[in-house]
Amino acid sequence: MVESGDAGLDAVAAHETVICTICDKLHPNLARHGFTQDPDVLDTWFSSWLWPFATMGWTGDPALDARNATLQAFYPTTDLVTGPDIIFFWVARMIMAGYEYLGRLPFRNVYFTGIIRDKHGHKMSKSLGNSPDPLALIAGYGADAVRFGIIRSVPLGQDLIFEDKEFDRFKKEERYDFARLPWNPARFPQLELARNFCNKLWNACRFRQMQGGAIEGEIEPALLTSDDHWILLRLDQAIRELDEAFAHYRFAEATSTLYRFFWSEYCDWYIEASKAALRPVEESRAADDPGRRATDGLGSEGATAVALRANKLAVIDFVLGHTLRLFHPFLPFITEELWQGMGYAQDLPPDQGGRTILSAHWPRPLDETFREHYGLDEAAAKLASAKYELVGLGRNLRREFNLPAAKRLRFVLRPAGALASEEVEVMRLLLNAEAVEVDAGYQPARGRRGWRTTLASCSCRWRG
Repeated sequence: MVESGDAGLDAVAAHETVICTICDKLHPNLARHGFTQDPDVLDTWFSSWLWPFATMGWTGDPALDARNATLQAFYPTTDLVTGPDIIFFWVARMIMAGYEYLGRLPFRNVYFTGIIRDKHGHKMSKSLGNSPDPLALIAGYGADAVRFGIIRSVPLGQDLIFEDKEFDRFKKEERYDFARLPWNPARFPQLELARNFCNKLWNACRFRQMQGGAIEGEIEPALLTSDDHWILLRLDQAIRELDEAFAHYRFAEATSTLYRFFWSEYCDWYIEASKAALRPVEESRAADDPGRRATDGLGSEGATAVALRANKLAVIDFVLGHTLRLFHPFLPFITEELWQGMGYAQDLPPDQGGRTILSAHWPRPLDETFREHYGLDEAAAKLASAKYELVGLGRNLRREFNLPAAKRLRFVLRPAGALASEEVEVMRLLLNAEAVEVDAGYQPARGRRGWRTTLASCSCRWRG
């Protein structure tokens, strides 16, 4: 008991006195003077040393712990995920406690996440007013978009500068008061990009549904086009790159691989090229021969077109089914919804994807048996790549001369070798051309713009 420092008060103030000692001889003396020992003697960081095993019923009795199935199954574990700012406070202490009490290292790998910082490099904190509520971001963009956007933006071993276009517009007290401020989806570019990517995935699956036909039909090797060879080999490459990225904890690199494969290779090139085969049979025949009536019998050409269309859908299902599984660790909610909605789960055993995509087998690279069975040919894939290169140059021509996308141009090709009519039709669609003529002896007039690839020399004509 001590007197108050305020002379105007007669009351006395009580203070709690705490004594810390490791001397056992003092304990009886302290007890006689009214001191009681605190039953909880471990502070936060000290008790966290025990986390790898104390959470699973560890008792400290070797005989009892040996019969603890959970402890035996999950100690030691493989990976610890944490921040770099608590290496000594937590990580090092867990390692020491693991050796001290169980005689084994608690984990083999430690993955340090990046720290999210504001535009000025400050660590996010509520007191600084530089940290938006994650639940508000999830409500605005979706949980998958927030997860994907953050992971994609953080290279291994680096911190993330969280982009906010309106950071300096508001005072810290009102900066993230989303209940009062109007919601602006473009305010956080990293999350907006991820949300748009989720929409792209949804729309690609919706496009497949709109085509109808059997789900996951049998792929006929003889009917595979050069575009099919190309996308299947690109899928194989993406799986291999993803496995490599996961093995080395390069999660941002994994998302970049998925982004490139799905958005650029699958959607921008393969799906657009596939529309030549996915057109209704009557429309396809009319494009090949405008003089033929839609009421004419299908005949062998029509039957071939039907078979090609079904085979194209089977390839799309194969690629989409693999793609959804590859995306699932990053986009768990939308991939589950699409997995069920597309019907990919309907014929699978419950523990292999039939109940949830979570239990579906992880895609494996296409082995030699698969390649031989389907005749996957690098030469055909190179033909498709050369075709897309030529189309890219043709599109650049539109931009260079400021030609509107709706303006129908006529292209003339002088192929370097044999070029099937199906390949020409695909190029016409990708170029949005009025026509693509094939002329082995064509010589462009002096001054006419043209370009050359390994596939063909090409020139363009337009009026106005």
